[in-house]
Amino acid sequence: MEFGSSFAGSGEAALYWSELARNWASAFTFLAAFLAGLFGLFRYIRSERMRQTEQVRELYKMFFESPRYRRIRFVLANQDAPEFAALRTELATPGMPRELEAELIDFLNFLEFVAGLTRRGLVAKRDIDWMFSSFIERVIAVDFVRDYILRQDFDELRLAARRSQPAK
Repeated sequence: MEFGSSFAGSGEAALYWSELARNWASAFTFLAAFLAGLFGLFRYIRSERMRQTEQVRELYKMFFESPRYRRIRFVLANQDAPEFAALRTELATPGMPRELEAELIDFLNFLEFVAGLTRRGLVAKRDIDWMFSSFIERVIAVDFVRDYILRQDFDELRLAARRSQPAK
């Protein structure tokens, strides 16, 4: 009498069912791990998008709700204003920056910061373009401000300034 044949459920049928159960358990484990990974990926993408949205909201508050850049935005938008002519004069005069030039420097540094965030992929380009592209274009369109950007260390804005420069 064989040892293995004396137990109920032994033999090839038992091995078959055992192997089948192991295969199903492996498949289920793989599927569960795959779905958990997929769920984790979707959660990561969603949380990353939420983080970027929060950053864009903070940039919006810094730019539009704060009075810090309000005056220089209005000066650049109103070329007939006496402050616009005063800014032109301040940029043409060597020496320490005066009030309007200092405000312009702060404004350009902010736009430089925003462009750097976009280039590094920390904020979506479409969000930044939606909020700031018209301001960047407005700044670059002013010839003496564009020349100022090209003379100074505004690396992120320099490319846009060069593109909008009239052909010589």
